[in-house]
Amino acid sequence: MRGDTRQAERTRARIASALRAGAGAVWLVVGVCALIGDLVHPVLRPDGGAAHTTVIVVMWLAYVLVLAAIVLPGPRALTVVRIGVPAGALLVALAPSYEPAVVVGLAAGLLGAVVVVQPAYAEAQVDASSYGDERRFLLRPPAPVIGALVAPLWGISVAGVAAGPVLLADQGWAAGIAAASVGLPAAALAAHSLFRLALRWLVFVPNGLVVHDHLAVAEPLPLGRRSVASIGPARADTAATDLTAHAFGMALELRLAEPVKAGVRIGRNHSEERSLTALLVSPSRPAAALATAERRGLEIA
Repeated sequence: MRGDTRQAERTRARIASALRAGAGAVWLVVGVCALIGDLVHPVLRPDGGAAHTTVIVVMWLAYVLVLAAIVLPGPRALTVVRIGVPAGALLVALAPSYEPAVVVGLAAGLLGAVVVVQPAYAEAQVDASSYGDERRFLLRPPAPVIGALVAPLWGISVAGVAAGPVLLADQGWAAGIAAASVGLPAAALAAHSLFRLALRWLVFVPNGLVVHDHLAVAEPLPLGRRSVASIGPARADTAATDLTAHAFGMALELRLAEPVKAGVRIGRNHSEERSLTALLVSPSRPAAALATAERRGLEIA
């Protein structure tokens, strides 16, 4: 059993490394194509040497920031990657002509965007910054957040950073300063909101597991190995306390051997203490979470 666990962990580590390396490779292809192709749209390339230089410098600084985030693991880096790679693909799509370098860059950018939004990639980034024998699984975002907030927050993050430099480069000094003054704080706030979604985890630790979700519980909820009677797919008629924050997809039900007290969120800024005998969580990859639970000796329902 221990040998199987080690083999499974090695396989998981190789897959995670391959995903992160793949994201880095396609982003490097985008950079190479930007060097040899004409990827800057005329709107972003106003006349004048200083203006052109300003736009190019800002773009390359953003490119290097995203590349560093791909290499460095963690929730913050994941947020930068998920904002920057799709933005890069969008910029390439706005290129003034579709010469071969632009086509290759666009294909690489779209492939990179597809990779970084995958749950397995996000999990690899987050789990790479875990401590010791931890195993972190991202929790799915709440359904209302997916439907109404993720895309607008992404747009505010990108537009807030880009608007000021573009207007300044076009010598619209007053408009550029105003856009930067409003856009940069707005972009920082939007990016921070997306970053907080990357801080919601189901964490397997040597002594059991932890529900780390600020949207569902007031404080991280540790559950010792002996406290968890079983874990498995939730039944349709379950009476377990819902800690999924109304996320879509399969929920896992944790049945507890004895009641555990927890501060359960009942609003954005309010919580109430409840005695839990069973609870629901919604990891982004429930099958992988169950496989990890089984390898760690938890009862699978």
